[in-house]
Amino acid sequence: MGEFALKLISDYGYFGMFVGMVLEAVIIVIPSEAILATGGILASRNIFSFWNAFLVGLLGSVFCAIVIYFMGYFGGRPFIKRYGKYFFMKEEDIEKSDEWFSKYGLFASCIGRNFPIVRTLISLPVGISRISFFKFLIYTTIGSIPWTFVFVYVGYALGNNWVVAKEYVSRIKVPIQLILVALVIIFICRRVVKN
Repeated sequence: MGEFALKLISDYGYFGMFVGMVLEAVIIVIPSEAILATGGILASRNIFSFWNAFLVGLLGSVFCAIVIYFMGYFGGRPFIKRYGKYFFMKEEDIEKSDEWFSKYGLFASCIGRNFPIVRTLISLPVGISRISFFKFLIYTTIGSIPWTFVFVYVGYALGNNWVVAKEYVSRIKVPIQLILVALVIIFICRRVVKN
């Protein structure tokens, strides 16, 4: 998949990167880490600008979240049950996203953007709940920034060494997730103390 991402982005530039991020949401087997790191690699070669690669990755990520939000908003659960399989949405993955949303509410739209699979599908229960689009957009954009920045930076820092990049990416996923879980726990504890 890394080679596919590299070819797509090399052939079509920023537009290819954006399309890659859209495909990541629709066909979850294409990891966003590979797409973002590839953008970073091209930035290290001065083919892309680092900040443009970051911005395009962020826009692609948020655009996909919006599409999935509206699938939930207008189609609801019946639409997802009937057509979700055509978008490679597995029932257990959707249930996992529902659990996240039940536990953390709209905050899940922010924090969930940094966990594989959940990051793609968390927009569904938010849309189904018909939460304000503007609030959803703010939480989703803020939540997408760390994931996008880290993986573009990894690609940029490691340059052409894709094998090392893949290994490094798999190592930093867990610390990022642990930090985010700690933030969620702190957030919940503060809420409980206030009430």
